Amino acid sequence: MQIIEFLQQFSNPILDWFFRIVTEFGDMIFFILVGAIIYWAIDKKFAFKLMVSYIFSAMVNGAIKSFTKKNRPYQDGAKAILQETTGSSMPSGHSQAIGSLGGVMLYKKFEIKWLRYTSIILMILVPLSRMYLGQHYLEDVLVGLGLGLILGPLTFFLLSIGSDDKEDIRAFYLIPFLILAMIFVYNDQLYTAAGGYLGLVIGYFIEKRYVKYDVKSPLKIQILKVLMGLIIALIFKEGLKYVFALMTDHYIMDFIRYFIVGIWASLGAMFTFKKIFVRES
Repeated sequence: MQIIEFLQQFSNPILDWFFRIVTEFGDMIFFILVGAIIYWAIDKKFAFKLMVSYIFSAMVNGAIKSFTKKNRPYQDGAKAILQETTGSSMPSGHSQAIGSLGGVMLYKKFEIKWLRYTSIILMILVPLSRMYLGQHYLEDVLVGLGLGLILGPLTFFLLSIGSDDKEDIRAFYLIPFLILAMIFVYNDQLYTAAGGYLGLVIGYFIEKRYVKYDVKSPLKIQILKVLMGLIIALIFKEGLKYVFALMTDHYIMDFIRYFIVGIWASLGAMFTFKKIFVRES
């Protein structure tokens, strides 16, 4: 708590605004944006491995949180500069997310200088923001960051072992463990990540064999693709939330909602892009 109090003594409107923005780089929305741009416009295979690595790390984070059930700093008297969040404080999901994303970038794209430095800076600032905002303790962000740095590159590596063209098959190997985790661990983050994982993996498997969309296009088409894909993904993500609002089991509904988002991103969007943009590109 002393570290949180030390950081929060510097609280002012400018720093509050800055860290509120910084913390969003560890949020799911940032991951969806980065993953979508790479998957739809740059490199499908790399993006698939990146997204599987990120989502698997998120599932592990959710499973651990269901057992730790630790108070957050604002629940112990610290100032809640950010809107209060729910769930266990240990480990920090935002820190683990940026650790996973940044770890993969350092592992596979280390030679790209701007990407290397951006990843390192974000892996410092995001955990710092979580403490400054009163959401996590030092040990929470360190454990989260460490788990992300291990799980992200490790999962990416395991998807790449052996034949370079079997990453979709290898991703299916995790599904039995995923189902077991959902049976024994009843956690919203786990169910959300699991839905996205299954949608992504199944959609990628089908797209790779039957749609085979070439993501290379002129810049104008790339921008249109990303905008269209993200708008529809957002409609599924937020719109279905209201459709399912009256359902009693919100965890199952979140699983279905993110399954739909995942299969749209990996299959539906690619099929749509091929039908609409193939002639123009």
